[in-house]
Amino acid sequence: MNLKKEIIFPFITHFRNSFVCMKIYDAQIAKENILNFFKKSGITIEDFANILGTSDRWIKYIQANEKYVFDVEIVKKASAFFIVEYNIMSSTVLNPPNNLRQVLQKKHSKNPEYSKILNDIPSISFIIENILAIDEDFKNANGLELKYIKNIIKKYYPNMKLTTLSSELKKSTVIESSKSPIKINKNLYKLK
Repeated sequence: MNLKKEIIFPFITHFRNSFVCMKIYDAQIAKENILNFFKKSGITIEDFANILGTSDRWIKYIQANEKYVFDVEIVKKASAFFIVEYNIMSSTVLNPPNNLRQVLQKKHSKNPEYSKILNDIPSISFIIENILAIDEDFKNANGLELKYIKNIIKKYYPNMKLTTLSSELKKSTVIESSKSPIKINKNLYKLK
């Protein structure tokens, strides 16, 4: 009879712990946190998908559709990568630090897979929001053409290919786009 109690008791304890974790789990909060941390990390969607063990297409789908969320295992992987406790990542809306990329580079310096990803050139959207938006030449301009913006970015990342820069600038939440009053079919970009 004692043997049965010893077997049942750990099961009940494990069940209680699982219930407590699931009780504070909010899939929408977890999704919002993961996407915010992803945006601040500067890694590409392809690399992020590899880290989470899913496809970049699925991540894009989740970003575009409010009703879809990440499953628990992916939230756990994201929590481990972003060095945030799972319970906090899935229950509290968090603001990632502005220097998240540097924090992650330091924390994952001994992990060759993560270290390579974090030391590669960041995504264009990250560069726009975290480098271009604070660059003095760009901030002081009253609207710049794409070729001048490319020159500013090339100061920081000389070998970067900027094939999607125009569309990324238009999608950005910190950049305003307008038609050039002087040149036909040219856009000017400035901070909002």
